[in-house]
Amino acid sequence: MKLTTKGRYGLAVVVLLNKNKGKTYSLLSISESLGLSKLYLEQILSVLKSHQIVSSIKGPTGGYSIKQESHWNAYDVLSVLEPSLAPHEPGERTHKTLGRLLDEQVYAPLSEAVITKLQSIRLDDLSTQLNEDPMYYI
Repeated sequence: MKLTTKGRYGLAVVVLLNKNKGKTYSLLSISESLGLSKLYLEQILSVLKSHQIVSSIKGPTGGYSIKQESHWNAYDVLSVLEPSLAPHEPGERTHKTLGRLLDEQVYAPLSEAVITKLQSIRLDDLSTQLNEDPMYYI
């Protein structure tokens, strides 16, 4: 499985917004913090907003913030940005027995493992780790 830049950047945006829940970030400040194009960032935020992961406030003091009442995980964010993360569904195969075998033994378990792992990664945990200063030992 390979994540697109939309998924990678979307997850980075949500972790940044989650770092200071309740704070509103302008599009420009997010763009500068992450080094992303404002146009591309706007597309990503539009998808996240339509799935109610982030909210926006219009006006000169407006911007984007994460929905506070929810405890998001990596799968919540990536599944709306990455259609390839949808649970595996068997397709039509020219060789039905081989196709079913591969679906049952390879593709379905792999898809389930990826989804389970992403669901275990909480954005609160990522944000906490982002805020921690590294400890150096001498």
